[in-house]
Amino acid sequence: MSDIAIFTAIQRLVHGSGALNQLAEEVDRFGRRRILLVTDPGLVKAGIAGRALDRLAGRDVEVFPDVEPDPSIETVVACADRVRALGCDLIVGLGGGSAIDTAKCASVMATNPGRVEDYLGIDKVAVPGVPKIIVPTTAGTGSEVTNVAVLSLKAQHTKKGIVSRYLLADTAILDPELTLGLPAAVTAATGMDALTHAIEAYVSRFAQPMTDDFALKAIRLIGENLRTAVHHGQNIRARDAMLTASLYAGYAFGSAATGMVHGLAMPLGGQFNIPHGIANAVLLPHVMRWNLVAALPRYRDVAAALGETVGHLSVREGAERAVAAVEALSRDVGIPVHLDDLSVPRSAMDALARDGMTNVRQIRPNPRDVTYEGLMDILARAFRPEA
Repeated sequence: MSDIAIFTAIQRLVHGSGALNQLAEEVDRFGRRRILLVTDPGLVKAGIAGRALDRLAGRDVEVFPDVEPDPSIETVVACADRVRALGCDLIVGLGGGSAIDTAKCASVMATNPGRVEDYLGIDKVAVPGVPKIIVPTTAGTGSEVTNVAVLSLKAQHTKKGIVSRYLLADTAILDPELTLGLPAAVTAATGMDALTHAIEAYVSRFAQPMTDDFALKAIRLIGENLRTAVHHGQNIRARDAMLTASLYAGYAFGSAATGMVHGLAMPLGGQFNIPHGIANAVLLPHVMRWNLVAALPRYRDVAAALGETVGHLSVREGAERAVAAVEALSRDVGIPVHLDDLSVPRSAMDALARDGMTNVRQIRPNPRDVTYEGLMDILARAFRPEA
């Protein structure tokens, strides 16, 4: 744990079934003239973007519907150009992590000079962005409450992040009804993404009492509700619990950071177009097992939060239960177990490990000192044993 605790949070949160109905009221609080709704084609087709537009009737609203999964720098540039060209003074980001991160990045690129690449890293954004309201439609990224956005660098086949207080939403609206139509596979992937955020935050070297509380609550909620949300998708209580868990995990990792699950998931996703939640979910138990020796008591706490009975076990045995519980949850919600299942070749291990070693933002918080050899060990374990 760090000796100095810094906790980051957004200004305003509206949460509850039907909260989307508050969108117009929240928009009007800003007194803005022109709004850009940032979303993706799937939400337009599903009618969810239309529901948001209905609630903004009578206001000057333009739509940027072109966000792709794992958004590229080019998409952010196009969105920021739209903000400037239309003179928009408020952004509403509606969608999963991709739409949210695009909205957050476009917000600051509309007010800051230069290229998006200039701002990759920590605290490089100098000027506040266009105000933004974020409305998540998945329960996983927690991006609605974090100061982080992740973008795909297509030419380099990897992903990198921007970290800035100016990426924080001014308002987040969390409505579990917006997640009722999520397919089971998306629910599983985003739910395991939230679990990864919570676990990595809890074992982080930057963990603090407040992030610990949020992380453990998130882990507990996910352990109790993800299976139901995946297999009984219309269960509003499970959906709301998962949205709350994602929020708590976002608060946790927004201040405590993530570790080498994310440090490897970013190049894995960038090189093989694997959705971020799936990449995290597959890597999570393997990174946990490698990290175990550096944070045994904390991993035992994770096991307990996931519902495991660990009081009669040694610290190591309890910690090992955490890995087993994560593997069981992944299997139960249909997550692939090994990188082979994602068509990743063993020959990619060296490039993935080398790329992972450049992710200092994940290396520093990781509970165990990270080396190239260590990352190769993690990746080797993530493949099926060779015959």
